[in-house]
Amino acid sequence: MTRAKSPTTDLPRRHSLADRITEKGLCTRPGVDPDHWFPEVEPGRNAANQRRFYEQAAAERCSGCPVMYECWVTAQVEEGGLLMERGHEPHGIRAGLAPWVRLERLIASDIASNIDDEEEAA
Repeated sequence: MTRAKSPTTDLPRRHSLADRITEKGLCTRPGVDPDHWFPEVEPGRNAANQRRFYEQAAAERCSGCPVMYECWVTAQVEEGGLLMERGHEPHGIRAGLAPWVRLERLIASDIASNIDDEEEAA
């Protein structure tokens, strides 16, 4: 008598977003310094120049990353859910974006979501 195969053994392994980022992300390659995604502010620059420097660094460091979308989705979930509820703000570069850019987008998407919910309720 032959034993029936489990239906899941024939399916390819489903990777979580975090698995894909770990396997393919530019930031997770061997030899990459994690501090590279947390740029230091340069002394003597004004705030606007600092922000521009950081945003350029973010775009450059993540340019060409094959999992940038997965990184953005993960950042939204982690920062928008748990971190924002507890008053923590985003930090470091994720998905080619500076932390304040991600925060602005999170707030904008939350506002848009609340407007959509209010319109559906009306």
